Amino acid sequence: MLSQLRHIVEQVGNAKNLTEAMDILVCQTKLAMEVDCCSIYITDEGASQLNLIASEGLASQVVGFSHLKFGEGIIGLIHQKGEPLNIANITEHPNYKYLPRSGEESFNSLLGTPITHRRKALGVLVVQQKGPRLFSELEESFLLTLAMHLASVLDQPFSLDVERLNQPRASIYLQGSPASPGIAIADAYVVRSIMTLAEVVIEKSYSISKEILLFEIIVTKCIDEFSNLALTLKEQVSKDAFLLFDIYSHILKDKTFLNAIRVQINESHLSAASAVKVVAESYIKQFEAMSDPYLSQRSSDIRDVAQRLLYHLTYQVEDDLKLPDKLILVANEVTLSMLASIPNEKLLGIVSVLGGIGSHVAILARTLGIPAVMGVQFSLDNINQKSLIIDGYEGGVILLPEPSLVSYYQSVLDEENELKKLVESEQHEKAVTLDGHAVSILLNTGLNAKQYGTVAGHFEGVGLYRSELPFMLTDSFPTEQEQVQVYQQLLDQYAPLPVTMRTLDIGGDKPLSYFPIVEDNPFLGWRGIRFTLDHPEIFLVQVRAMLRASVKHQNLRIMLPMVTSIEEVDEANKLITQAWNEVKFELDCSFPMPEIGAMIEVPAAIFLISALAKKVDFISVGSNDLIQYLLAVDRNNSRVASLYDSYHPAVLQALKIIIDSGKSFELEVSICGELAGDPIGCLILIGLGYNKLSMNSYNMGRIKYLINALPRYELEYCVELALKASSGKDIRAIFADYLNVKGLGGFIRAGK
Repeated sequence: MLSQLRHIVEQVGNAKNLTEAMDILVCQTKLAMEVDCCSIYITDEGASQLNLIASEGLASQVVGFSHLKFGEGIIGLIHQKGEPLNIANITEHPNYKYLPRSGEESFNSLLGTPITHRRKALGVLVVQQKGPRLFSELEESFLLTLAMHLASVLDQPFSLDVERLNQPRASIYLQGSPASPGIAIADAYVVRSIMTLAEVVIEKSYSISKEILLFEIIVTKCIDEFSNLALTLKEQVSKDAFLLFDIYSHILKDKTFLNAIRVQINESHLSAASAVKVVAESYIKQFEAMSDPYLSQRSSDIRDVAQRLLYHLTYQVEDDLKLPDKLILVANEVTLSMLASIPNEKLLGIVSVLGGIGSHVAILARTLGIPAVMGVQFSLDNINQKSLIIDGYEGGVILLPEPSLVSYYQSVLDEENELKKLVESEQHEKAVTLDGHAVSILLNTGLNAKQYGTVAGHFEGVGLYRSELPFMLTDSFPTEQEQVQVYQQLLDQYAPLPVTMRTLDIGGDKPLSYFPIVEDNPFLGWRGIRFTLDHPEIFLVQVRAMLRASVKHQNLRIMLPMVTSIEEVDEANKLITQAWNEVKFELDCSFPMPEIGAMIEVPAAIFLISALAKKVDFISVGSNDLIQYLLAVDRNNSRVASLYDSYHPAVLQALKIIIDSGKSFELEVSICGELAGDPIGCLILIGLGYNKLSMNSYNMGRIKYLINALPRYELEYCVELALKASSGKDIRAIFADYLNVKGLGGFIRAGK
């Protein structure tokens, strides 16, 4: 049967759309297994049912219009149990349920298997025979293998057969990854690349000087585009989102990249478009081959920049483009350059076939508060100007929603807007629980201090300044004076509030183009304090710059990243003291040594807190890395990203040990990872006893509103229950139920 299996798989793989693929599979499987019927049922999570989507053997009038509820019938049992069933006489089975008008009454035996992809049941593949028959192990294996191939097919973007599915049941539910929370209702606006890199035909140029001039003009035009977009959004973005535009500008100003294109024009006599193609594809290939997920994802940055250059080089203008008043941007891979072409007031949502929650577009969407869903597996054919609803909380996309669904989601959206107004009305309030416990809300920042002017007064200091970001925007290590200017601006901006600066934390997901670190596993390699202690000349220059910048306001605090041993802290303290003495001597003035802290983001550091208490003034939990290391999960790896669970019982236990240890040694404890800005995460932290939470500015209003609306003693009780739970799902449910009872469920789901 191996040749038959290969033949079926090849035919299914060559299908033009999903409907054709399924029709081929049921027809060919019926012939290969010599059965009387083969059918496919597909999971519909939105309706909690299994839809009969293809069949060769059942009555044609029921295909596309019949369904079974989850757990209903033998098909529902296979889906529920997640394992194959081989039944010689189905009418004797306790779960047997006849599908009306299907002609199913003539079948007796059944072999069915779940269609599973990444632990998720996508549907059920079933064959049936009229006479009693127990299928062989070889037949079971054959059907199971087909189901595995079908699972991979269902995970690919096929064209949606809109005419077939747009019958009585118009709504089509598609599942992706929730990249930015919120609800959006509008027509799809599909953006396709007018000319892709792959479509560029390599051509020689008849005028090198003309091609060089054209290239230089287009590069300048693209730089201006991204600069204009950055300026437009300057007052709206926060955290690291502003950095995204600098990354694109950095590529467009990168001498190595641009010179490589110029060489192709000058020496190979290629047209400007051909030169861009050759150089960009070479860069993309190098990045995609890298094992580090962060670096490999940067290939999309190169592709986007190259695509924008091509857009202008091929004389594709969009001056007469008529955009609808409101739209949901849909593309195979939504990019920053696409966002650059759409006014922000028109953009209600984003849907992307490719990309993940860590992509640049996802980061920007969260910062702007635009609902976004990434990784939605469907083709862009027949989608443009079709009505869409996107649920950024669940990662759902509804195509061609029925009027009742539109009405429901519109009411949910209205509730969301009411909630936003409530949050905005109290954003200047202090964060104090109903029973009088004050919580310090701190800011995470990293690039441009001026962008946070609009949120001044909303927080009590900077809990994390990512000092490596200015290093990432230069062509070499910045000088001491250059660093002084950057740090001085930040310290002046927030004086007299304290500013906690994390020392250089490159490596892992933060590479420097001029100092590449190539490792098999960079997250377990040469990064953070390990790198800077190995290069004391870099560490000393940075600390000296921080100290010189702090003389005026003396609001600096220094934090050491990736601490795993007391020896590292001792060595760092020695170098900081050396730099402090040098700066005092050079400036001929006296100023106090700033407070020194250590980040708790490596599990080993949790068990060193008693010793750290004698060496540092404070500790701060870096929850992102701590969770990653505790669970051995790279959240940027799509195969295991679902295992990255902020509410995992081990995470709660670790956070409890940290705060309890800090209190017992009278050591200040704060937290500066994404958990602090997450509604459920912040409630867990407050219930555990944390009272210093650092987050991006976008989350501050929501978190403060929650804190002000709830008593801490109730959160402590919820935490007691959570510490006894055995799964992150159960822990989330405890707090979700609590928020719903309090009428605050809209902070974690759609609605109010």
